[in-house]
Amino acid sequence: MLKLVFLISVAISVSSGQDASRPIITTTGGQVQGVTASCGLFCSYFQFNGIPYVEAPVGDLRFRNPVPHRGWSGVRDASEHGNNCPSLGIISEHLGDEDCLYLNVYTQNIVGSRPVMVWIHGGAFVLGSGDSSMYGPDHLVQENVVIVSFNYRLGILGFFSTGDTHAQGNWGVKDCVEALRWVRDNIAAFGGDPNNVTIFGESAGGVLVHFLMLSPMATGLFHKAIAQSGTALVPWGFQYNARELAHNIADAFGYPHDSAELTRLLRYTPIADFIALQRSITDIPIPRGFKPFEYVPSVEPVNSPEPTFLTQRPIEVLQSGAYNHVPLMIGYTSAESLFMVREHLLDSTVWNEFTRNPHFFVPHFWNIPANTPESSAVSQGFRDFYWQDRSLGPDIMAEWAQFHTDQQFIYAVDKTIALTVQKSTQPTFYYQFSFDGDLNLMKRMLLLTDFAGAVHADELAYLFSILPVSPILPSNHANVVRQRMVRLWTNFAITGNPTPISDTLLQHINWSPIQGSAMAYLDIGEDLVMSSNPNQARINLWRYLEDRYANDPFFYPYS
Repeated sequence: MLKLVFLISVAISVSSGQDASRPIITTTGGQVQGVTASCGLFCSYFQFNGIPYVEAPVGDLRFRNPVPHRGWSGVRDASEHGNNCPSLGIISEHLGDEDCLYLNVYTQNIVGSRPVMVWIHGGAFVLGSGDSSMYGPDHLVQENVVIVSFNYRLGILGFFSTGDTHAQGNWGVKDCVEALRWVRDNIAAFGGDPNNVTIFGESAGGVLVHFLMLSPMATGLFHKAIAQSGTALVPWGFQYNARELAHNIADAFGYPHDSAELTRLLRYTPIADFIALQRSITDIPIPRGFKPFEYVPSVEPVNSPEPTFLTQRPIEVLQSGAYNHVPLMIGYTSAESLFMVREHLLDSTVWNEFTRNPHFFVPHFWNIPANTPESSAVSQGFRDFYWQDRSLGPDIMAEWAQFHTDQQFIYAVDKTIALTVQKSTQPTFYYQFSFDGDLNLMKRMLLLTDFAGAVHADELAYLFSILPVSPILPSNHANVVRQRMVRLWTNFAITGNPTPISDTLLQHINWSPIQGSAMAYLDIGEDLVMSSNPNQARINLWRYLEDRYANDPFFYPYS
């Protein structure tokens, strides 16, 4: 029906002389008028920015499930992005507006039915947006796919929970679900196929992609998934102590601990006061990234008053196999936590704190009490393996970063894959991005080029057009790597297989899914290389220590 309405509207617009560079599309909320953008020489696409997909979560709608937008009259100008969601600014002033739940659609052709890729941005659950200044779709749209990006609630506004039925939580990830429902109901009018939707995201966005796979609330809303540098098992991505955190918020405001009264008062607390409570990434206490960020997804009570997103721990859902089985592409950058070599510049106490507290080295999700023989054995095992128990300091920078990489990212990805292939009926494709070139923007921004590997978020400029970035010469090999990345990602979105045919650009590689116990993976470096069991010695150590000492692997106590 929507497609029929669209075709009629196109015919009317042509006969009335409507500007072809500013098409008008009819959605379930009303009409939107897009603009034409350039993606290079003889290349253009349509942008539809700032489309509201739910009601502004203000007043009584704060800390509640998203409500579909009631619509608007007339034609809405979709040339500009909507507000960003409130977050902490660089100088500790809050940025954005609570009326921020907007999405964007990018398509080269509004006629037809093309695969859809829905991007979920990262930012530690407290920063970022889906705007094209950071995630420009210029390269992806040229591969005959429709791109959608959106904002979701961040920080306290997105993930506050009282650990009971008064504020059940997960508001930000429920925004993701509502955005996917909007895509299901509207994307055909933009030339997209609602029956071929791929969700993809990086860092916190990768974590949210994986949570969407685990939730029955998202069933049927997507058909493939790409999780980049994040899963629901990362140590920083799941909050198991929501009630204690709520009490901390109450104490900060001088509010009562009673959940009902606390939630009522917080619904009308000024935004600036909320943001002042949120820690920036550099304000997180040592050991940073080893424990849950404060405002992230959590378990909801089964008797919650509104529909629930998650009522079990992620590990339980994975072990049960009762989740959304879709083709999965999952991986990481080779030196994810290389940025931690700069930690001591921001906090000179870090070396002494780890030396004084050897339990910091023990994964919290293994539920091993401090000051026990088991804790000492795990801590010593890691220190011996990674830097031969040398003194912590500048002499072990590379080894220090490698341990952080495994603790914060790689072990969780490996664990997720191992559990997924045991239960999933769909293929899992594993990758490592190791290329170090002129588009590794994070590495260059942090002045880390003296170290080997690709740091966290370094792959993003190989998928998106990020502004402002100085152009690179056509002969630069980074251009080839970008073309390969875009082709692999869009092939997967189109077919469910990143290498469906022999392709010269992809060096005729056949990226095989994981089968059995062999961890087949694609290394995306100077060349594309298939191998198996990445970082095997490191992963074997983690598996050994977990098997021998962990009381409940990936244990998350209920709050």
